Amino acid sequence: MSIESEVDSDPTVRFFWGFAAAHFFLWLVVCFMTQPNMPLDMVEMLYWGQQWQLGYHKHPPLPAWIAASTWWLGGGQHLLMYCVSQLTVLTTFWAVWQLAREGLSPRAALCSVVLLEGCYYCTFMVNDINNTIITRPFWALAILFLYRALTRDSNTGRNLYWLLTGLVIGLGMISKYYMGVLVLTMLVIPVLIPATRARFKTMGPYLLTATAVLVFLPHLIWMFQNDFVTIEYALRRSDEKGGQNVALNHLIAPISFIGSQLGAFLPLLVLAWPMIRERKLRKNSAATDDGSHVGSEKEAETTAGQSFFHRYVTIVVHGPIVIYILVALVMGASIRSMWGGPLFSFFGVFLFSTFELPADRKVASKILRDSIIVGFCMLAALAIRSTVGPGVRDKLSRIHFPGVEAADELGRRWRSRFGSDLERIGGSMFVAASINAYMPGHVDVYAALSEEASPWLTDEEFNSQGGAIVWEMVEDRKWPPLGWMKRFPDAELLDPIELTSRAWSGPRDVKIGVMFVAPESVK
Repeated sequence: MSIESEVDSDPTVRFFWGFAAAHFFLWLVVCFMTQPNMPLDMVEMLYWGQQWQLGYHKHPPLPAWIAASTWWLGGGQHLLMYCVSQLTVLTTFWAVWQLAREGLSPRAALCSVVLLEGCYYCTFMVNDINNTIITRPFWALAILFLYRALTRDSNTGRNLYWLLTGLVIGLGMISKYYMGVLVLTMLVIPVLIPATRARFKTMGPYLLTATAVLVFLPHLIWMFQNDFVTIEYALRRSDEKGGQNVALNHLIAPISFIGSQLGAFLPLLVLAWPMIRERKLRKNSAATDDGSHVGSEKEAETTAGQSFFHRYVTIVVHGPIVIYILVALVMGASIRSMWGGPLFSFFGVFLFSTFELPADRKVASKILRDSIIVGFCMLAALAIRSTVGPGVRDKLSRIHFPGVEAADELGRRWRSRFGSDLERIGGSMFVAASINAYMPGHVDVYAALSEEASPWLTDEEFNSQGGAIVWEMVEDRKWPPLGWMKRFPDAELLDPIELTSRAWSGPRDVKIGVMFVAPESVK
């Protein structure tokens, strides 16, 4: 069936694409108009990606590569950066919608996607580029492609989806390691759904594994060469919120993680309540895999297929949550709230495969209407936080840091002093990375003046080749740390760069401390 005929025969197709386009455009405009300076993670991804490493001290490399490529393609304008962040949402929406249409009615499938307007992981939190955001679409695509690998009739079709599943799993793993949680969940599927075991005994899983390993292998080699620094960082992050009572942490950690996710899925339950309150379960959700029930053979096949769909969705939605809870319970390690980012993309599909959407269109219309209203509220909340927040908190937001003006002034000073473009910048990570984002040409960032954070530079190289050291002058950081002065004894302390922030809630003064380390060629 062609796209045109599908749209004509199924109005929900047109609704989905209209909804997706509107979501993309509105969130893009709000992010671009209210965030004059790129957020923390985005500038960090950019300075990493400019080095084209196979890994970085915190995370795998793909999001950084995407940020650097997007910045280059966009000609140094951050509009395209926000396009990328919203495309991750659209890809997730599409994957959820496609899977939902495999086992739900067109209206139920549409509702299960639009419902995600109530999940802040898909709305309020997507104003940036980071490892969590970039991983989400790969997580969703892996779930869709594996389902199709298990359900398609032709060997060619199945093998294609096995390969695609391996590809997106590999890409997800070089985005963020918690993609492995989904992989562990997928391994449970043949155990809990016996009907899938025959498909898992074909060459498909080998094709999936080979593809995923091939994609992940270069980064894995890098991990061995760098003493698994990214794993060490992840373990440190999981211990940050641990209390002094180690034994109690085993109980507190899982409860804390569950509590941190309430805001993500409770709105989905509230929005779907008009259907849930009917307490009418879908008959297929309780059927057996062999389709045994009273009825015709055709009905038995349909019910068996729907039962498989429900079980599959139940496993991929709840399996990762169970794994996180077990890890927190056994290890007493804190699970970061943002690690729950991709967990609820298919929660709406689970709800609509569990409960029967009434034939009366009023319930579906109410769910769609309420979800869209909540989406507008999320959009307004982000706009208000970005525009009014600094005035309410009496504190400048990072998205209002005057990065463009700081880059212009710092570059002008360096050229005036040395007659060449600035090529190296170090100091406070956010200040240095923000200025780097708006500097012409390639600039190496020596973030926090740390060789771990920026292994492409050393103190010796910085002292010999020269560069600028910057930091924001606030109450506790008016002067450079003594350690910096000792490490760069020839650094010259300059007058601070004094600028005015671009916060909508009113102008605010920003002072940036500056030191120049002259290149040896001009000393």
